Amino acid sequence: MKDILNILNKIVPTILIAILLFFIFDNLLLKNEVKAAESYRYTYNGGNLDTNKYPGFKEKLDILKKNHPNWTFTIMETGLDFNQVITAEYTGHWESPKNLIQNGTGSWVCSICGDHPYDNGSWRCASEMTIRYYMDSRNWLADNQYLFQFLQLDYIQSSDEQIYNALANTFLHNMEYARQINEACKESNVNPYYVVARVIQEQGAGGGSTWKMESGGVTYYNLFNIGATGNSKEEIWNNALAKAKEKGWTSVKASIKGGVDTLTSYINARQNTQYLNKFDVEPYDGTYWRQYMQNIEAPKNEASKMYSCMKDAGLLNQNLNFIIPVYENMPASVSQSPDGVGEIYPKNIRVKEGHSDVVLRSSANTSSSVVYIIPDSSVVLLSVERLNNGWHKVVLTDGRYGYLRFDTSYLEEIDDVTNCSETKVIASDGVPMYVGPGGSQTLLTTLSMGQSVTRIDNTGRYTFDGTTWDRIKLSDGRQGFVERKDLVDANSSDILTIKADGGLFLRSEPSMNESNKIRLLSNGSKVTRIGTYMVNGQEAMNDNHYWDYVITADGAKGYVARDYLRDSNGNVPGSYMKTEIERNDEEKEVNITPTATIDEIKNKLGDITITRADGSKVDSNIAKTGDIITINGEKYTLVKMGDAQGDGLINSADLLRIQKYLLGITKLEKESAYYKASDTNLDDTINSADLLKIQKYLLGVGNLNIK
Repeated sequence: MKDILNILNKIVPTILIAILLFFIFDNLLLKNEVKAAESYRYTYNGGNLDTNKYPGFKEKLDILKKNHPNWTFTIMETGLDFNQVITAEYTGHWESPKNLIQNGTGSWVCSICGDHPYDNGSWRCASEMTIRYYMDSRNWLADNQYLFQFLQLDYIQSSDEQIYNALANTFLHNMEYARQINEACKESNVNPYYVVARVIQEQGAGGGSTWKMESGGVTYYNLFNIGATGNSKEEIWNNALAKAKEKGWTSVKASIKGGVDTLTSYINARQNTQYLNKFDVEPYDGTYWRQYMQNIEAPKNEASKMYSCMKDAGLLNQNLNFIIPVYENMPASVSQSPDGVGEIYPKNIRVKEGHSDVVLRSSANTSSSVVYIIPDSSVVLLSVERLNNGWHKVVLTDGRYGYLRFDTSYLEEIDDVTNCSETKVIASDGVPMYVGPGGSQTLLTTLSMGQSVTRIDNTGRYTFDGTTWDRIKLSDGRQGFVERKDLVDANSSDILTIKADGGLFLRSEPSMNESNKIRLLSNGSKVTRIGTYMVNGQEAMNDNHYWDYVITADGAKGYVARDYLRDSNGNVPGSYMKTEIERNDEEKEVNITPTATIDEIKNKLGDITITRADGSKVDSNIAKTGDIITINGEKYTLVKMGDAQGDGLINSADLLRIQKYLLGITKLEKESAYYKASDTNLDDTINSADLLKIQKYLLGVGNLNIK
């Protein structure tokens, strides 16, 4: 037994180091590789899902596996941050939103666009809450038809008669059409019931205006509404016709073949479910741009149609495979439906003069318990939700909340209670913004490090449970509350302006590849620089550009070419990696950031001499931890942040040395320059936080500062 323990004591540290280096190099390769990676997919076996990272999936998947032993469930790790996905999808306001909802009202509808009509006039821009609800795959893992939006869309062996039956009660209920659909699907390896569901979704059971169009004595067909975009019925019809003419779809057969080919292009890009047709969250060939439709309910609706067709054909006991997308930083709780909520937005209300003793209740009904008696108009209330039944959810300054029915005979809306307009930035990633003060209020969105916001109430009126909540406003006008500790002053040197006629594309990777486009940023818009593209610990060029990692005011992150950025003086900004040099007479040290060179140190400190730690001459312009600097006859030791090895480079060797120290394999004297160079978060101790700081530096999303 003792021999076994000795062996374990020797190999465990080695294994830990190997694991650490694997993740470090894996992350570096992912960041420095210009071509986007694919999602990581694997078959769920009941025990191979990280439930801490992906909460709320296992329980539902286990029930499905038990009920359907013939079905397979594939976990699709997108590698995408859930909040960034929602931010990317919540775009296109006033022009062409990525997500529309038909006949939506209240909290289903975007507060930016409001009642602005889209498409044929019955569509509205979907709210962020709506997008979260539909994109949170946990909402659709019940054992019902909606699960089928995750069905892998390979061909399922079917007869022409089965397809004919699936077309019953539709305008395509014809054996020849059934044969043509089955033939095209078999040839392209596409599920024919998926095709049937898509046509019915686009045209309705009776056939819409675009499936058959007359022009110049020729009949054209566009069953799948390909290219049928626009903000009026006429514009949609004209664009559908133009696409049919371009493709030569002068028969139903040609339109079927063209539609199936289009669907195949999605499947070949690994967007091989109805969910992925709608939401392009497969990193293969870029993200967010290949989106078949704007209708956010299409995956759910089409899944229902496809399920019914397959059920009628007796195909539900086949060996079906369902691809379940999961995201990084998913909320612990499932994203809620906007149902029943008329409006989620902070507003101030109060009791009218001459009225008193208004009751605040625990639920939105008169029979629930009393939370508080509002004495008179001296109490200002924060209304955070307006329910469709006329009740308001309100929050008091001590964090208590309750409900009251808004009766205009004794209640009134007043101007927002604000006292300032201060530009702040978010201090860290994943900061929740709630509709009201307190983590029990409805989550409006999640903010990212560096995102610019405007604080409009810093009075501290909402301070309870040891936390102060400030009211802020986002660039799109939405308001909410965040903890004060999550707001910091903006560094003006990092707030930059886009300078590009026609705008500049925000990209998922640092290259000009078309598939990397996330969205177009308008000329003159503001971004905050939070990182840069690096190779081997140094800023590097790709496609003849330096690339900076930025965040927009509405929270979208990505790369832009530095040439098209301007600082407050109208100049192209310098390096993101800050050079700092500081002489510490008390400790007899010179502290520098990794970018500082020997020449820069000499220029900063004046008449000095520098030798290496072993007394040898300096033979390059690279400064190294341990170098000896003589100033006016006194010796100072150089501390280069992150350079734990003392070779002047910041790389995986420094991470390895720190890890060995943490595992007790090697020693670092606490007063030594190498210890201080390892203490990258400046808390006078070495731990995993220092490793993380160096790793972020190597990935170009953080600096190693000296103070």
